[in-house]
Amino acid sequence: MRLSRDLPALLAALALGVTASLTLASPAAASDTDAGLMSSDNVNLLSTSPSQVGISGCFMKTAPLFVTSGLDSVRVFDITDAAHPELVGVLPSVQFENEAMNCGERRTEKGVERFVLIGVDLYQTSPGDIQHTNVGGKELVVVDVTTPSSPRIRSRVAGTTSTHTVACVNERNCTFAYSAGGRSTFSIFDLRNLDAPREVDGNRKEAGLQPFATPTGGHKWNFDAAGYGTHTGWNGASIWKTTRPARPRLVTTTGDAGMGTDPAFEGWNDFILHNSFRPNAKAFKPGRKPSFRNGNVLLATEEDYEQTDCSLAGSFQTWWVKRLDGKPSSIVPLDKVELSDLGTFPLPRGAFCSSHWFDFRPGGIVAVGFYGGGTQLIDARNPRALKPYGHAVWGASEVWDSMWVPIYNAQGKQTRRVSNIVYSIDLVRGLDVYAVDLPGKNHSARPTAAAVPTRTVSQRASDSAMSVGLVGGAMVLTIAVRRRTRRKTT
Repeated sequence: MRLSRDLPALLAALALGVTASLTLASPAAASDTDAGLMSSDNVNLLSTSPSQVGISGCFMKTAPLFVTSGLDSVRVFDITDAAHPELVGVLPSVQFENEAMNCGERRTEKGVERFVLIGVDLYQTSPGDIQHTNVGGKELVVVDVTTPSSPRIRSRVAGTTSTHTVACVNERNCTFAYSAGGRSTFSIFDLRNLDAPREVDGNRKEAGLQPFATPTGGHKWNFDAAGYGTHTGWNGASIWKTTRPARPRLVTTTGDAGMGTDPAFEGWNDFILHNSFRPNAKAFKPGRKPSFRNGNVLLATEEDYEQTDCSLAGSFQTWWVKRLDGKPSSIVPLDKVELSDLGTFPLPRGAFCSSHWFDFRPGGIVAVGFYGGGTQLIDARNPRALKPYGHAVWGASEVWDSMWVPIYNAQGKQTRRVSNIVYSIDLVRGLDVYAVDLPGKNHSARPTAAAVPTRTVSQRASDSAMSVGLVGGAMVLTIAVRRRTRRKTT
């Protein structure tokens, strides 16, 4: 893909154009008139907000706020009524790709500061910050959302490695964040001064600013409750001790299976392990049988977006973490399912049907975005035998992320409980809200009639400020840039 020399000016013009088109319209409600939805009986569409070319999102810990990122903007939603998120703030910001919006907080004498991290992968510009247009990526942008109605760019810092994704080590006290990095390196950002963040030197013995080395570079860091971070990418996954976030220590890896070179586990990594999560991590003890109770099951998605065969395009996986004592290859495969294994995709082949972002709900039901394969629910209660649980698939859709909505208490803080509501961020549709019947719980997927006012497809479409051309352009850009990235790294 050839980038125009006039891209900075083009991006500035696009940012201004997006500003003129963005509105604070309320999200449209869904109804039985919504055409093209194929869903299981245990999944019901509650509402949709179609006016963003959506890519990623995250939940704040101490306020019922959901922040999304798309090609056109950063948006803040009040989710006091989780079934009908209310748009309360918009920062016009043209960015690619910020695939993993990350929420961070900081308690200060003046109260809680809330912010999100934008990882600039290729470009970013905002009409309120035109002088700082970025073309080329490798930059972290801090957006302050302490006042939800007025999100603003607070600071920026360049990085020495890819900022395709950036993640706080501790979202409740975000003082350090890690970048996706490349095949063998990553960056650590010191955020203790949010107005002047800086990259940490990975090797003080060498001249200049050096990144940190990693055996599994390239895509996402996920941090668990026990003080460990898992880095997923081209060579699988590695787990690091991160209690000293500026000096992480490698403890183990997924070995040959994670690298895709073990003939006994063919297809476990045809491109990258995308992202991960280790539930109940504090309960971990070495040598126990794999179970969520024992905190030794690692969940992951494998992305292979150029594969059009939906039996091979990218799986959801479980791995057994045997030890965390410094010995390599201590994470071994348990089970995996491709989209075709879930029995809900209508064709054996189709464009963009890889697994992507996922979210685990305590109890064992996982929500996964499968691009054109929609929102898939997977029963992982037995991590050795994954099963389909439910689905919601549209005729025209590209689901990038699906996540369970947390339950907040009367003071607006997240509790340990999670609702039966799933938010799915869709590059084509925006934000879809679903209710799910859950096993052993008194959660119904059927809302009351009053909760779902009747609204036609044309009315829903009229709420969207985003043009079809912008959505189409986003898809073309995504495919072209990812293909270029893949060829450089393989």
